[in-house]
Amino acid sequence: MGISHLLRPTVSKKYSQNKKCQVLERIQMDALVQPANKSRNFEAKIQALLAAQAKRQDDGTRKKLICASELMEWLEAGFNEANVTRVADKAGVSTATLYRLYPDRNQLFLDALKLGNQLLLDIVLDAPQHPHPFRNLIEFTYHLTSIWKQASVQMFYFIQGFILQTETEITADARVIAAGVSQEFRHFVDAILDRLVADGFVENRDRQIMFVRLAGEISVRTRSWHGDLGMPYKPAMGWYEEAIKVVEEFFSLYGTAKFRSVRQQSPIGFLDGRCLQKTPIEEINKAKFYATLERDLPFLKDIETSLREKPTPASAHELLMLELQRMLTKSPNRLDATNRRGRIVASASIVIYTQGFQKLSMASIAKQAGVSTATLYRLYPTNWDLYQAAYGLGVSIYMAWLERDIQAANPLVEFTHYAAVFFEVFFDLQSKNAWSLDQLRGEPSEIEQMQRYSEIKVQLEGLVWQKRFSKLYAEGYIKELPSWDMVHTFQRPTSISIILFMRDGLAPVPRSAWFDESWRITDEFFQIYGTPHFQAMRKKMNWDAELEAHRSKVS
Repeated sequence: MGISHLLRPTVSKKYSQNKKCQVLERIQMDALVQPANKSRNFEAKIQALLAAQAKRQDDGTRKKLICASELMEWLEAGFNEANVTRVADKAGVSTATLYRLYPDRNQLFLDALKLGNQLLLDIVLDAPQHPHPFRNLIEFTYHLTSIWKQASVQMFYFIQGFILQTETEITADARVIAAGVSQEFRHFVDAILDRLVADGFVENRDRQIMFVRLAGEISVRTRSWHGDLGMPYKPAMGWYEEAIKVVEEFFSLYGTAKFRSVRQQSPIGFLDGRCLQKTPIEEINKAKFYATLERDLPFLKDIETSLREKPTPASAHELLMLELQRMLTKSPNRLDATNRRGRIVASASIVIYTQGFQKLSMASIAKQAGVSTATLYRLYPTNWDLYQAAYGLGVSIYMAWLERDIQAANPLVEFTHYAAVFFEVFFDLQSKNAWSLDQLRGEPSEIEQMQRYSEIKVQLEGLVWQKRFSKLYAEGYIKELPSWDMVHTFQRPTSISIILFMRDGLAPVPRSAWFDESWRITDEFFQIYGTPHFQAMRKKMNWDAELEAHRSKVS
């Protein structure tokens, strides 16, 4: 089960080596009920299906083989590069048989999508069980984390997100498939929470909020890192320890007096997430990093300057359109190559934002930018060169908007705005177009080339959150130095909401308003990390009154 991580000296200094051996023996002798089929590997499940032999006239098995082969083709070549001949070959059928069973390629896509979702759901539902509520939730969390962090699972969700966010003939049906499986997953998690409530270990709170809190903590470490940042998260210790920390925070928010009493009295008390090592935000060579920004995101500095010096736009959409229009403005100097490049990239970005990158036309971009197609191809010899430049511009605009500081004396207000801006950016009706180029990271042939943007986004996000949390720490409002654990705690509700929207096709619906949701996220963050000094200042300065003031202003 990989529990040997708990023997590391960094887990807890209060246990002697003999005590640690006793802990390991306890875990190994524990009454953990493992499912009969222990495999959590998504790709292995697909390969197992491909190993089946179809009997003569058994079209049902052949169709399943073809769907499994289509899934494998997506994982190996990407959705756009999937090849019918290779699919038929992997399935062990002729192309004629494939076309006979699937005369409509769209139906094959939908059936493959349905099969992939069902395989993943079956793996999730096949979770180990433990009689102790705390340990049982740890095992489920570790189980789900082990699934979601697989590269093959990430690729599948990336492709599903592309299908859901690209308006095609199959998008509506694909949404129904993804949403149905997502709801089944939600019911499964709710059943776990219902048991905890019924046993008196967890408070009977809003299930949606509890689900978002638990699943979001797992999502932000796995699907969000791959999907938003484009690279895997590397915890300081191990994934089982991460599961312990996730569950620790969940029970710190929702655990009852009965749970705390039982935990202290039972042998499970040693599983204490509070004493596990946090994953630090690593220090970077800033001079080298900013030189990289200048090279790979050449428009970022100019956008940041514009955002500082001009009145703040009302939204990310307004900022994007203002910046693109500014970049489209011709320079009086005809020899200004930087201006020409800017006009071309801005023209491409406008098409991407309004229609999606699939609609890019080199001739129309050259016309809007006021350059000849010859000049366009001289500056950007291939489509890929232009795609990368447009992607970099999009990243620059959104990162400039997301990283801007909110000046507020009230830390609740400040961090509520930081949470709210994520909802605003990602739930913008045109965000699916703005991020459509991001799906290139879902094409295996392009992953390596897109990696540089992933590394930049991780480092930039780390710098931003380190600065924000260091300020809170210096003011005595939080009890720990900045860490990725802290970032995950704050971002997990927004993470799972965005994932459910972008990758699972579920429309986001706040309980009241996004500002209220963001306030709750901030409040829970300070429940976990806030100091007595913060709580005293909150009461003394009546910081909570600003929530009611905001509600009155917008009502």
